[in-house]
Amino acid sequence: MDTAPINKDSKQYGVSSKQKKNKLPTAYCLLPTVNKGVSATESFHINKIIILISIALILRAILNYTPPITPLKVGDSAPAFLLNLKDGTVLNFNSIKGNPTVIFFYANWCPCSNLSAPFIKQAFEEFGHKGVNFISIGFQDKETDLMNFIERHKLQFPSGADKEQEIAGSYGVSTPPTTIFINREGKITSIFVGKIKKYEDVAERIRKITEVRSQRTEDRK
Repeated sequence: MDTAPINKDSKQYGVSSKQKKNKLPTAYCLLPTVNKGVSATESFHINKIIILISIALILRAILNYTPPITPLKVGDSAPAFLLNLKDGTVLNFNSIKGNPTVIFFYANWCPCSNLSAPFIKQAFEEFGHKGVNFISIGFQDKETDLMNFIERHKLQFPSGADKEQEIAGSYGVSTPPTTIFINREGKITSIFVGKIKKYEDVAERIRKITEVRSQRTEDRK
């Protein structure tokens, strides 16, 4: 069966050839329209409200924008930072360079952080008095909950809350728990993401850092 060709200018489309030539750009349809029964004053106020809502949504999107986090990798220099500690003092990372450092990023709500904390505590008890720095940094949580985490797990080394997640962002950390190992030159030697399942996951990485230092001392002799 033959089918008659469709005439896009025909009445079934509601647009004549003359109208097609003179029609406004398509973007015009994006402007707010008002029913015929609305007065000019009401129309003005409605359009004003729509514009204000649009501006508010745009501003909210801008303020909530978070730049993509670029993870650091082994061999990168550990970024410097200032951390407000639980005791009210401020830790300057630059002031503790020169010794191996373990940074434990955690969140109180995170089950894996809670399961990993005892191993971090055990590592501190073994290596803390041997010149290894330990720092715990809480993020993605309320400050009170982060401090409760420290109390509950009885972590006796410097701990603070990264309220704006600036430190976590500078280290490329987006998931708790993440444990970062840094050598005495300030270079990242290992990044452990996720739950620490056994003590050796931490101890082995710390021993490698201290072994490197011992070997260099022997080489200098």
